[in-house]
Parts: sequence; structure tokens; C-alpha cells
Amino acid sequence: MRAILINHFQYLKRQPFAVIGMIVLTFVFALALGQVNQGAPVEVPVYSTTLTEAEQTEMIQALNAKAEDTMFVSEQETAVKEKLEKGTVDIGLQLEKDRYKLYLSATTPNTTLMEAHVANVLQSERTLTTAAQRLDVSTDELREKVKESSSLYAVSEKSFKETEFIYDSSLQALFGFSLFFVIITVTYTVSTVLEQKRNGMWNRMILSPLTKVQLYLGHVSFSFLLGYAQLTLVYSIFHFVLGVDLRGGYPMIFLVVIPFLFAIVSLGILISALATNPRQLDAVIPLISVSMAMIGGAYWPLEIVQSEALLTLSKLIPMTYGMEMLKGATLLDWSWSQFLLPSSVLFFMGILFMGIGLNLMERKATV
Repeated sequence: MRAILINHFQYLKRQPFAVIGMIVLTFVFALALGQVNQGAPVEVPVYSTTLTEAEQTEMIQALNAKAEDTMFVSEQETAVKEKLEKGTVDIGLQLEKDRYKLYLSATTPNTTLMEAHVANVLQSERTLTTAAQRLDVSTDELREKVKESSSLYAVSEKSFKETEFIYDSSLQALFGFSLFFVIITVTYTVSTVLEQKRNGMWNRMILSPLTKVQLYLGHVSFSFLLGYAQLTLVYSIFHFVLGVDLRGGYPMIFLVVIPFLFAIVSLGILISALATNPRQLDAVIPLISVSMAMIGGAYWPLEIVQSEALLTLSKLIPMTYGMEMLKGATLLDWSWSQFLLPSSVLFFMGILFMGIGLNLMERKATV
């Protein structure tokens, strides 16, 4: 096993460009896409045809109070429509007493998030107004009482799916693209077994004192260590050099990526067992990597996906659980028990993929 590891490290020393390329691409995409929403707040013009000026101002204040990267401003209807026609703004909001309308000049990744924010705030305000009328008190008075009692009762806001949805564009891009590119690194590294079997090197190593278990374990261990080193380097530079806030989860993320890497290494073995030549691998690995990233929530959060079919399919993708645990270690501040389910699923996937892959490899070797 040690001889296999030394051989891999020597080859990596001579040909490090592929791994360096994956790391560079991770930085490029994470920085480019993660900073899209980190600039000036997005301005959303608001108008109303039925609300009084005081009611409209109150609603805008409520919208701005819970918006991080968005600023709602009151404008005239003609001015809002003119900005939408010219493309100066992407979204315009019409507020009425019992309804609202969103006008879009272009569909952006923030459209669904914006609509969810508006619907959530307006529903909260409507509930507050209804409660104030039934209690025969003013809305402002009831709002103050709610604020005063907030220290006595813990209140958590959740989506309709009963899971917390906290979005951070920087961490979404960092975690998504780091896991995406590490899949490519690991699967291509594991696939060297296929190349060695094709050029006859594998048969020579079998004749050596090394057992098959040591041969396979050497390849698997190197792929795992290489992927782990790649993620460690990326997260450390983003945290310490670029100043990305990992919300206190910096040590924890290096534990939660272990089940994900195990599943991906095992998947690489399965892909190598199914492929018959390196050309097939060159076509299959990028296809599988991109598909897993899209379905598993690497490019966008799964909370905004409305297709039940895609959400069901995502449960079969290791990327889904990898992203969940990384967000749980940083954004969601999970307890230890909350990591048990996704990590167990990933270990089960890894054992399944590896068992099938090794079995297929051995069958091919005996044919």
C-alpha cells in the first residue's frame, strides 16, 4: 500500500497541473459567483394604488427590516413602469391591501428569493393587523408587545417545508464549486486503475508481494487524501486569506466532508468498473459531475426548487448531503445529532458503490 501511495505522489509531483487547475477553477467560480450579491443592495421600486402613504411607508419599512441585500423604495407608478421598460431595475413591486404583484424585466437567480421574502413579510403583517383588530388595539401597540415578549419566548422562522432556509451567496458558491471540482479530481484519480489494467501495469503489480486489498486500498487512500487536501487548501485560503466568514464552522467542515469524499471515491470506483476504456471516462465523468452539481444543489439552493421530481431525485445524490452538512456546520449551526442522518446516507452510498464497483472489476479481470 505504501508503495502505491509513493508512486501516486511521485506522479503528482511530476504532473500537478490537473489538480492545480481544479483548485484555480474553484477560486475563479466561487469568487465570481459568490460576490454577485455582495455589492450594493438591489433597489426594488414600490408603488400602490389603494394604500395610503402612511400604510405604504409602514409596509416598506417592514420589507426593509428583514431584507439584507435589498432596498425597497417608494416611487410613483409611472416611474416604476418606466424603469422596468428601460431595464434599469429587474423587479418592481405593487402593493395593495389584500394582494401584491411582482413585475419582472428579467428573470434572475434572486427572483424566487425575492418573491418568498415579500410573501413572508406581507403574511406576517397581515396576521399582525388581523390580531390587532380582534384584540381592539393598534397595530403599532401590538407590534411593540410582540417585540417585548420576544425575549421570553424563542421564535424561529421556518419555510413551508419546515426546514430553515438561510441563504449566503458566498458560502453557496464556495461549497458548491469546491465539491463539484473535487468530484472531478477524485474520480479521475481513481480511474487510474482502469488505465493500469489497460496497459498491463495492473498485472505486473499483482505479481508483486502486494495483495489486491493493498492495491485497491492504496489507490482509494490516495484519491481520498488528494481530495481532502484540495478541500482543506481551498477552505483555508478562503477563510484566512480572503476573509470569508464560515460562521464559526471552520474546524467542523473538515469533519463533515469525510463522508462525502468517501462516497465520491466509491463512486469513482464504480464508474471505473463500468467504463471499458479511458475515452468513456472522459465523457462520463464530466457528465456525472455536472448532473450531480445541478440536481444536488451546488449551483443554487434546493429550497428554491419547486419540482417534486427533482427534489426526490436529489435524495439519491451524494452532493445533496455534502451541501447539507457543510451548511449545517456553518449557516445552520447544527448539533452533532443532526449530522448523523446525512453522514449515514453517504457512508451507505459509499459502501454500496464500492461493493458493486470492486465486484465488477474482479469479474472483468476473470473474464
